[in-house]
Amino acid sequence: MRAAIFIDGAYLLSLAKKHNLVPKYDELADYLLKPLRKSIQLDLLRCYFYYCAPWMSTEPTDSEKRRMEDHMLFMEEISSIERWAVRLGKLQRRWDGYKEYFEQKRVDVLLSVDMVRHAASGHIEHVIIVAGDSDFIPAIESTKDSGATVSLWCGEDNTIHKDLLETVDIIHRFDWKKVPRQKIKTDRKAKHDELIKQQLKKIQETTKSNITDLGRNRRNRG
Repeated sequence: MRAAIFIDGAYLLSLAKKHNLVPKYDELADYLLKPLRKSIQLDLLRCYFYYCAPWMSTEPTDSEKRRMEDHMLFMEEISSIERWAVRLGKLQRRWDGYKEYFEQKRVDVLLSVDMVRHAASGHIEHVIIVAGDSDFIPAIESTKDSGATVSLWCGEDNTIHKDLLETVDIIHRFDWKKVPRQKIKTDRKAKHDELIKQQLKKIQETTKSNITDLGRNRRNRG
């Protein structure tokens, strides 16, 4: 039997940062598959990592250039792992009056399409997803309708939508003492953390903006 892993990169990295570690990515797939492999023989089709490049202005600043260089090195590291593939979305700049914010685009759609496509084509019998967003629920339901079993890996309750927990077949919680981690120098870790901090800040700004827009629309309807 075969499985595929689908990782929401921003979600995984936000959890890892919270627990002060950098995952050892070349061992992460085996860690995620280990519970299922206790009861069935399971091969990995592919591990997909969904992420978003940092924002670059028309005339990039030195800081933006450094962030992009770090991002490219990170993506090269992920892409070089056997049976791993990177899927990149895009940060788009938006304006709310005079307030600038950034919106992550395509990431959720890319993950959902890949998951449904592989399950519907019969390429896989098991799906492992690392995510916390309820936007994945329709894709998970469609994947289950195709006959695949869906396992969710997630963090603490406050990092995941409760409806997502009710939709999947199996739930696994990260044990951060056992998650494979890199032994890296302090300066490299600081650079990695700064890159993740900038990326998460953009995504959080998008989330806050969406919540504000939702509240404004409700008031207008009222």
